[in-house]
Amino acid sequence: MIRKLIEVTRNYFAMPSADAMALHELEEAKRKLLTAQTGREYADAMCKFHEAQIKRLTAYVYKSEDK
Repeated sequence: MIRKLIEVTRNYFAMPSADAMALHELEEAKRKLLTAQTGREYADAMCKFHEAQIKRLTAYVYKSEDK
């Protein structure tokens, strides 16, 4: 029981291998990419929304001036 506790503690503080570190960094990079892509999709949607809003309001304002 004590040996197992010592082994677990030692493994917890052991330096991970280069492969393990690279895998961790790869997974983190994938998560960051997904977050950035989500932000880009949101920004694209907001740009389209504002472009449509400007078009609609411009048409409304100029139509109102014709009266």
